[in-house]
Amino acid sequence: MYESLNIDLLYVFTTVAELKSINKSSDVLLLSQPAISKKIKQLEDYFGKKLFIRSPRGMALTPAGKLFYSQSKKVLHDFNSLYHLENDQPCSKFSELHIGALDSIASLLYSGFFIEALSKAEQVVLTNKVTDLINDFNLGNLDVIFMDEYFENELTTNFEKYFLQAEPYYVLFSKNNVQLSKIKSPCLSAQELQKFDLLLYPDYCPIHIRIKQIFQQNHLSFPTIYEADYNESTASLVSCSDLVTILPKSLALNKLENPTMQLAAKELMVPDLRRTAVFSNGKIPLNFIVNKLR
Repeated sequence: MYESLNIDLLYVFTTVAELKSINKSSDVLLLSQPAISKKIKQLEDYFGKKLFIRSPRGMALTPAGKLFYSQSKKVLHDFNSLYHLENDQPCSKFSELHIGALDSIASLLYSGFFIEALSKAEQVVLTNKVTDLINDFNLGNLDVIFMDEYFENELTTNFEKYFLQAEPYYVLFSKNNVQLSKIKSPCLSAQELQKFDLLLYPDYCPIHIRIKQIFQQNHLSFPTIYEADYNESTASLVSCSDLVTILPKSLALNKLENPTMQLAAKELMVPDLRRTAVFSNGKIPLNFIVNKLR
């Protein structure tokens, strides 16, 4: 029964599961769409279960498919680890890595890890541009990236993921902002936020992207949005104006600790938390990175 069940079938299956599209998977795997469909059918025939629900929207995993996906990722992880058995010393692993991260994650959540990475890793890229991290990871220029979990659907190559943490968004504003001072609640709704002018990082920033999506999901028109490309400029301009900005909790609390800026904050009451994760292309086992974060 299992003579033909090879690792190639698992790569095809996980790629389609992650991209939710045979068409997109065809470009990534360099296989024709009929060839991919045939391999999926092989797997379904082997196990006597439907792994995908096919619809005009794409390929969605069935309950059995979700379980099979989870197990397939473990098998692929172990298979990829075989490549590294000969050079299994942690120092040599670290020295070969190309690591990228969003600046807020590196500086506030895992500064110790990135201090070590700067001196030991082959390359460390810190940026606010989530699209740059995604593109370089997809092209194989980065082996490990730290970013918002929400954007994992943009990854077109095989990857492993480890969830890091979830935190709310905070609205940061000047203590002299009369309008916001009148709101006694420690929280602010998306509807209330709509009344204020926002100062955000440019639209390549994951926070900017998510805030716009929150307004769209709530069927609200966008407030006026101004852009600033620098962290300190944003906080400084907000502290001396009626502009407000949105930051994840860790970054907002960091700004509130600065005694030179008269800043206050309220939690943004939306169901969407900022969820961060680390993604690896399997060059080394992901648990090597995770253990270094602890």
